[in-house]
Amino acid sequence: MQFTPAEKAAIMAHSASLAISHDECVRQAATERAQLWQREQDAYARLAAQRGVSVQDLLRRGCFTDDDLS
Repeated sequence: MQFTPAEKAAIMAHSASLAISHDECVRQAATERAQLWQREQDAYARLAAQRGVSVQDLLRRGCFTDDDLS
């Protein structure tokens, strides 16, 4: 994976502050993002099932608010 100099500097600074390698820092960040995405997908699926619609229908503009996911 290639990073810009600015990205690399930020990753290096962040990993140093956590006392972990830059590879571990990238791995942890990618894992967190993937898990967050999965939780969001699961929440959308549950909400759509409760409403009896598809996830695509649910996500159309104006179909729900942030309060629906609470």
